Amino acid sequence: MSDQPIDILWVLLSATLVALMQPGFTALEAGATRAKNSISTAIKNISDFFISFMVFVVFGAGIMLGESFNGIIGLDSGFFYLNQFSDLTMVLFQAMFASTAVTIISGAIAERTKYLSYLIIAVVVSVFIYPIQAHWVWNEAGWLAQMGFIDFAGSTVVHSVGGWAALAAILVIGSRLGRFDGENTLFEQSNLAYSALGVFLIWLGWIGFNGGSVLALNNLTGLVILNTLIAASMGGIAGLIFSRLFTGYFRVGSIMHGILAGLVAITASAHLASPYSAMLIGVLGFIAYCIGKELLIKWKIDDAIEAVPVHLFAGIAGTLAVPWLMTDVDIWAQFKIQLTGVIAIGLLSFSLSYLILKSINHFYTLRVSESDEILGLNISEHQATTSMFDLAQAMNIQAQKQDFSHKILVDPYSDASLIAAYYNHVIHAFNQVSEEKEGLLAESYKIAHYDHLTGLAKRRLLVTELEQTILSLPHNPQTHALLFIDLDGFKAINDQYGHDAGDILLKEVAERIQHTIRKTDLASRFGGDEFVVLLEGIRNESFAAELADKLIESISQPIDLSNQHQAHVKASIGLKAFDQTMNVSVDDILKEADKAMYLAKKRGKGQWVSA
Repeated sequence: MSDQPIDILWVLLSATLVALMQPGFTALEAGATRAKNSISTAIKNISDFFISFMVFVVFGAGIMLGESFNGIIGLDSGFFYLNQFSDLTMVLFQAMFASTAVTIISGAIAERTKYLSYLIIAVVVSVFIYPIQAHWVWNEAGWLAQMGFIDFAGSTVVHSVGGWAALAAILVIGSRLGRFDGENTLFEQSNLAYSALGVFLIWLGWIGFNGGSVLALNNLTGLVILNTLIAASMGGIAGLIFSRLFTGYFRVGSIMHGILAGLVAITASAHLASPYSAMLIGVLGFIAYCIGKELLIKWKIDDAIEAVPVHLFAGIAGTLAVPWLMTDVDIWAQFKIQLTGVIAIGLLSFSLSYLILKSINHFYTLRVSESDEILGLNISEHQATTSMFDLAQAMNIQAQKQDFSHKILVDPYSDASLIAAYYNHVIHAFNQVSEEKEGLLAESYKIAHYDHLTGLAKRRLLVTELEQTILSLPHNPQTHALLFIDLDGFKAINDQYGHDAGDILLKEVAERIQHTIRKTDLASRFGGDEFVVLLEGIRNESFAAELADKLIESISQPIDLSNQHQAHVKASIGLKAFDQTMNVSVDDILKEADKAMYLAKKRGKGQWVSA
């Protein structure tokens, strides 16, 4: 870069503006994620700045800007740049670029990644990825620079690199819990006003990002800044129009991401574009973002803030658009050079990120536990309690203890005070419910859900519990089993001794079933002399088989009837085990267990058969 004081001053000022993008990304990501994770997202943005800065000024600067080894990597080490003010300025400017590439990853993998894991990712990108590929392009001896690859301010070198690394991290870490349980489950964003403020700050910082990349203060600097603002504006306009036409509303997310996509796309060619072509580049960036967004949803790749569509897809589009803005060149020859650079940098960034993170994840799990993810990283990772969390915790304690006799006390000036006041009114009204009404409610529930003769659950309660067990399988993989029990010889006893004797027999069988199974299992009277037992969370199918043997043995013991007679019955049992590997429904399980029971009868009764 130039040694002129005015040029150095401009680059230093631009570095400051690029640094301003960091609080912009912080506000954008914290506002776009759920409130229970916003603090975690913010501290990760702060952390990636000081991690990437230190790594770059100590190691990365030599790799990127040092004397080249075959155009692959720089060989200088340490603070080799201290003697030249222009070199020192360039290192500071590039350190801001490196931190930008790293911070892109933060939002993409937000809400499910450990804090330490993110620090590891920041180091990986800052040491092994960003400076190496930046050397290829922005060191005059780099092999892509020698080939003629053009990426003015980093559509690919900064933004696509961050996007590729983010994509690799997402694939290793996985989607947030519940993100794709439905057709397309969207989570509540904590504060889109913060996100809008973040976009403003990023936009302002981009003046330094692109304008500073001229490395001088002249007429070209003004054109670059103008093109940058035009492309961003057209990206926002495209998002505004698109959202209105296709959704009927002015979607905030479409407008904000349109601005960012326009900025990313123009970054490769801001020095080549005219104001008119800058308009087209801005729209191109938004279109690329839309394509990327739909592809990620189709492939069920969970990017928490849509960083990959904005930075990777718009970055590629902007880089490949460069040949059509150049004069006196073979457009297709230049396009092949641009495509070569995009592919080479993509392979390095994605493959290296994926392999390193996959290897680390084998020994140290990068993702938080399921319970910590549900609780939120603000609490589980940083113990950053809030009045709303304190209120929820107090309510949960009351629910667990079933004790609503005391009011919940919170800070009267906190956000949770109004909710606490209404909640206290509710529990006061609840406590005024008389014991008679409570008894009636309990009796009504018992009548609706439990058999009046045996005290066992009715069919409706069994079906409900079985449905919940099946729904929980994807998140809580376990083996479960269903035992379909039919009494052999009951009809003969009922006909010989009367219905009263039959009722005594059914009650005794129900008691024996209850005494044989575990307290956590659900026994139900399915109808007549049929009983169904749901065994949840068993070790394996052998456990269910052993329990079936015990039930057959217990039921076969003599039963005393009121007329001083003894009854002898046997039980035929159909056993159906199921787990998360099977695609089953309530009807499927019941039907298969029922068929197995009838097969047991055909084989001689008094035995069990597995479906």
